Amino acid sequence: MKGEADDNADRAQEAEVEVVAICGSPREAGNTATLIEALLEGARESGAETTRFDPAKMQILDCIADDECLKGPDAKCILDDDMGHIYDALRRAEAWVLGTPVYHGHLTGTLKRVIDRLYAFYMSEGGQWRLALEGERKGGVIVVQADRGLATPERVAEYLEEVLRAYNVEPIGRVLGCELLKRGDAAAHPDMAAQARDLGRELASE
Repeated sequence: MKGEADDNADRAQEAEVEVVAICGSPREAGNTATLIEALLEGARESGAETTRFDPAKMQILDCIADDECLKGPDAKCILDDDMGHIYDALRRAEAWVLGTPVYHGHLTGTLKRVIDRLYAFYMSEGGQWRLALEGERKGGVIVVQADRGLATPERVAEYLEEVLRAYNVEPIGRVLGCELLKRGDAAAHPDMAAQARDLGRELASE
């Protein structure tokens, strides 16, 4: 399956910084996607190349826990699906962004499926695990929900930041939004979009 990631691949090799965002919402133009696009716009304004993935539109299989990906630095996930495009983009990117709406008190299953497959960036040597992904990166998180209280988005953001740190990606900012239920609700909160653009600019800086 081809998409924006494939269209940007060649240009990304020449960019000083690439920011890759994974949108965990099934809504292509929903509130999570709106804030992610604002972030990526800020990154592009600062000269970065950007790539966005929408796993809900891709073929991403569940991790089957076969551990084949752990068997050496050149080992890969044996599942043949669109996750390969995400692996390639994340390897070359200097900044990662994870975004999700809150579903039933947590991140969406769509994003969790991608996170589970990031397991393939690890390897095992002599019974010891180590990260086979080279380099240090910066990261950001976007979480939105329909309810008013911030407690749940903060908890989900903390989890996503733990995920980023597990891959040597240092979170430098988060954008949290509440009372965002219907498509277009994010547009009524220009402060959130401005915060997202600012985070994108920061992620784009070297």
